[in-house]
Amino acid sequence: MPSLRVLFAVLLLAILALFIVIVFMNKSKPILDAQSYTEQYPNCNEIKIHSKKNDLIECFSNYESISDIPLEPLGVDTLYIPMARLIGERFPQEFPLRVKHIFSFPEGTEDSVWISGNSITIAKNKNSGWRNINNGCRFPTPCPVMPLKGSIIFQKFAIDDYNDDQIFKNKFSAIGKTPVNAILPGKILNVEQHSDSLFSITIYHGENIYSKTTGLHSIDSSAQTGSIISTDIALGFLPPKDTAFIFVEITRNGKYEIWEKFYAESRATD
Repeated sequence: MPSLRVLFAVLLLAILALFIVIVFMNKSKPILDAQSYTEQYPNCNEIKIHSKKNDLIECFSNYESISDIPLEPLGVDTLYIPMARLIGERFPQEFPLRVKHIFSFPEGTEDSVWISGNSITIAKNKNSGWRNINNGCRFPTPCPVMPLKGSIIFQKFAIDDYNDDQIFKNKFSAIGKTPVNAILPGKILNVEQHSDSLFSITIYHGENIYSKTTGLHSIDSSAQTGSIISTDIALGFLPPKDTAFIFVEITRNGKYEIWEKFYAESRATD
C-alpha cells in the first residue's frame, strides 16, 4: 500500500498537470477566438492579440485606394468605414490607409479605432468622437491655429459700426516684425493695401469659412491673390514697433466668430 507521502506527491502532480492544462487552454482560447473572428470578418487583413490584455483583439485592415473601401459596410465595419471613405474622398493623397480596430472578445465591445494615412492619424474610443492625433483637434472639423507666433498677447474682439452693421475684429498683439500666418489653410481671395500703407488679406478656408487679416506692414511674396496657402508659411509681418497688432475678422456661414469660441470648439473634449 502506497505511503501517505507518495499519495500526497501524486496528488500534487495531478493538481500541477491540471493547472498547466487550464493555463494552456486559456492562452490558446484568444488565438482560436482571433481565428474565428478572421473567418467571420474577412476585412481584417491581420489579427493580433493585444500585448497587455488577452481579452482585447486588434483587427488591421488595409485600403490601397477608394475602390477598396466598401460602399455599404455591415456590422462593426460601420464604426470606421464611413470615416475611411471620407478621408479617401477628401484627402486621396493619404492612401494607403490602415485601420486598427481594438475590441474585447467575446463581447465585441469597442475599445478604440485608429485610421492612419501618409500624414494624418485619427482615432476614437467608445467614449469620444474622432480626433486628429497630430494636433489634438476634432476631426474632420477645422483646426485653427494662432495667427501670431512668439510672444502673443490675445485681446478681446473689437466692434466697429458701419451703417448699423457690426463688424467683429479679433485683436492680436505681439512684438514688432513678428510673422503673421493664416488661421487655417485656404485660398487667398484678395490682397489690399490701405491708405495707412498697411495690408489686409482675405482668405477662403472652405466649409463657408472666411478670414480677413488687417494690419500687415509687409506681405510675403507667396501671398498673392489666387495662391493656396498653409498655416506654416507667413502671410506677412507686423510693423516694426515695440508692440504691434493685427485684426482678424472671421465669418462662418455669414456670421462673425469670436476667436476664443472658434478656437476652443475644435479642441473641446467630449
